[in-house]
Amino acid sequence: MSQESLITPSTREQLAELLLAQPCPPAFSQDPELLNRYGQDLDGSHCQPAAIVWPESEQCLKSLVLLANQHGLCLHPLAQGKNWGYGSAKGTAEGQIIVDLSRMNQVLEVNEQLAYVRLQPGVTQQQVFEHLEQNHSGLQLDITAAGKHTSMVGNILERGFGHTDYCDRFSNVLSLKVLLPTGEVIHTGMGCYQHSVAKDIYPYGIGPFIQGLFSQSNLGIVLEMTLALQPKPDYSLQLILMTKYQQAASKMVACVAELKQQGIIQSGVHTASMSRAFGAASKNMQGAWVLTASLSGPKALAKAKFKVAKSLLLKRIPQSRVIMVTEGRLVLLQRLNKWLKLTAIKDLALVMQLKKGIPTDQPLQTLLDDDKANSQMSAADFPANFRWICAVSSAEPSAIETLLSICHHTFDQHGYEPRVTLTNISPRAVILIANIRFDKDPESCAKAQAFYQQMDEKLLANGFCPYRSGSGQFQQYRPALTAEHVQLLQRLKQALDPGGILSPGKYNLD
Repeated sequence: MSQESLITPSTREQLAELLLAQPCPPAFSQDPELLNRYGQDLDGSHCQPAAIVWPESEQCLKSLVLLANQHGLCLHPLAQGKNWGYGSAKGTAEGQIIVDLSRMNQVLEVNEQLAYVRLQPGVTQQQVFEHLEQNHSGLQLDITAAGKHTSMVGNILERGFGHTDYCDRFSNVLSLKVLLPTGEVIHTGMGCYQHSVAKDIYPYGIGPFIQGLFSQSNLGIVLEMTLALQPKPDYSLQLILMTKYQQAASKMVACVAELKQQGIIQSGVHTASMSRAFGAASKNMQGAWVLTASLSGPKALAKAKFKVAKSLLLKRIPQSRVIMVTEGRLVLLQRLNKWLKLTAIKDLALVMQLKKGIPTDQPLQTLLDDDKANSQMSAADFPANFRWICAVSSAEPSAIETLLSICHHTFDQHGYEPRVTLTNISPRAVILIANIRFDKDPESCAKAQAFYQQMDEKLLANGFCPYRSGSGQFQQYRPALTAEHVQLLQRLKQALDPGGILSPGKYNLD
């Protein structure tokens, strides 16, 4: 049975019969309206699946994989289907079976002594947070701003990053349990041994480091992830810098890189344009850029680091303002704000939430300029469309200046407001995240597509390459890859998925 034939009326019944005949038949649907909702992306594109299935156990999922190999079906697994701006819940091609893992949603273990959590793929940010709070855990999450109901595992496998000292989230993955496309189950790290007391805590195992094969790939379905968590710090504060000078961004980023190299700042540091940080509300604010960083540890040490960071930032970025926000100061400001009516207090509270690992839908609302937007919605329900632009740069000022020049020129040329964030993800590398918000009508979508295509082309031509992509978005980047890299990926795909059943074409693996 070919994947194209699955979407014809005559084969819908055949597919249903195959699914129902399984030893562990999953819940499934071929309802046209539901298929349409899963196929809708926030960039305005659509990719119609053949069916949606909801396996609830490892055995059920394994039976589905074996069925796909036997009958030539194509599966597209997703954790929650909320991959906002990178494909949402849609597959890589028409006629695939969407394997929704949202019902495999157990927090399997929290180890307080060794500071880790073991999760199934359907577990959301909010679910882990509530589990830790209800059990009075001394550990905290690193979260993204994607919302309460997005998957922890799904985002981490796409190498999304957060806000705390553990912001490079995939680097904190300790082990994976993976279902291969051929039906075997493997454990990464020390789980490669039949017996190991370090099974869940040492990611490298012995021999080649294979954990990375299952990040940004279609080489297996992750059944469990063991993730290192940060012990809640004794004390934390937020450093916030604001400047009205548009040209200051490159100096800000370079200064933060220096502070990270010195070990003064360890958290993810976000330098955002005012429109990116505050959305439509930025029109009533003065300023060009706002920088946020977290400093934590013993109180004296955190304050000493703040003093060093503030001194260097003010020296390199004159006429800027650096403030310290602590929990106590924020509470006082919130009380005073009954009379002051400052709009920025809400955003200060948001920064504190994110740095403490508390999930929130507020950034999604800012992104879409709509207070009703939330992470429980499907892409079809969102009030507007958007798609991310991402690119990796060095922290050198000249590179950042070139990067921003490309962005601002292209935004202006197409008549869009620049919404840009520069994140110091490491002591040396910076990731650009930018977007536009556009209406859902065909004309607006076509205009946005032209903008994205030109932006992608300009960034690639100047060596600013994406760190991440989404369903149906990667083919445009393929010519920029070396031939040797593409060939290696193809050999890996053939070796691990000889039947080509998992998300063919995802990240150039087909």
